[in-house]
Amino acid sequence: MLHHLDAVAAHAYYTGDIAAGRRACERILAMPDLPPAIETRTRTNRTWYTQPLADLVGTRFVQLHDDAVRPGGDADWSSFNPSIVSAEWRGQPRGWIVNVRSSNYRIESGRYVMPEVHDNMILTTNYLVRLSDDLDVLASSQLKAVYPGTPFPVHGLEDVRLNVVGGELLASATVRDYLPFDGTCRIATAFVDEQEACFTAIRCRETADGVHEKNWMPIVGRRAWLYSCSINGHVATVMADDDRWEVTAGAPSPPLASKFRGGSQLVPIADGGSSWLAIVHEVADSGDGMRVYEHRFVLFDESAGWRISKVSPAFVFREPRSIEFAAGIARQGSRLVASFGIRDREAWLVEMELPEVLRLLEPVA
Repeated sequence: MLHHLDAVAAHAYYTGDIAAGRRACERILAMPDLPPAIETRTRTNRTWYTQPLADLVGTRFVQLHDDAVRPGGDADWSSFNPSIVSAEWRGQPRGWIVNVRSSNYRIESGRYVMPEVHDNMILTTNYLVRLSDDLDVLASSQLKAVYPGTPFPVHGLEDVRLNVVGGELLASATVRDYLPFDGTCRIATAFVDEQEACFTAIRCRETADGVHEKNWMPIVGRRAWLYSCSINGHVATVMADDDRWEVTAGAPSPPLASKFRGGSQLVPIADGGSSWLAIVHEVADSGDGMRVYEHRFVLFDESAGWRISKVSPAFVFREPRSIEFAAGIARQGSRLVASFGIRDREAWLVEMELPEVLRLLEPVA
């Protein structure tokens, strides 16, 4: 059966049977103990079949343009990978809050290119952006981030995820030059002081020797994160206090989720319920050495150890066979807004109706 599906996944594109190729890829990736070569090939093949989100649900896309996010900013810097939360979580009836990353590098032919003027260092700053109820930019301010650093040539809080805990904005991000660590990707946490436009109480903790820690998914309203959709065969969460991380293994993870990587926050989809919705991404090789990111909606059941109960088909936001990266999802009633970046150069939002998204989800075997 596997070899038959492998053949369909490879050849259906050329016969025009796109749906058959897509189904074959999904069936292969749901198999346990998949040979690595077949898994890699299947993920590459799937990039030719993956649907744009607008083919699956009704969408309204809004770009956060540079001149609104970074008014008067350097044109060589980017705006990308936004993370959104609902202002309702701050006790405000309308509006949204977004963190937008800005960096000095570009991706050219799959490689990071740094400007010589910055001594070939990768630099990141962040902007806190206030949005109206209709997703228009109302105000933007650059957030200062001061922490004890090292000479490692990557500086700043990268790919911030926003959360709201006890009415305060809590950020988590990747940092590589936090003293005394060695340049390995590590997770830092901080609060956002909107009045002073800065990150405060920035802390970075040791987690595991030599392990790159990235893309933890905040659980909205809690000082907790989904650590991994699949580590040692289980979903895992993280609780944090001032002194340590505590990683807890939960429900067994299905084979389909073996390469799910962190994306958005987890948001509750029913008041008082145990179901939480998030967006994850999966990485593929395009076949010519370029990375491709594809996404899914995932439903987690907290009452069953954060079991992955339902998933959507894989999708791209706007650009097939490209780098897109979702770092946020927020809900107000039936409105669902996701935030994502394209090619580490553009910042986007997409508004959807929650019932439409939930209809995409199918139970995981």
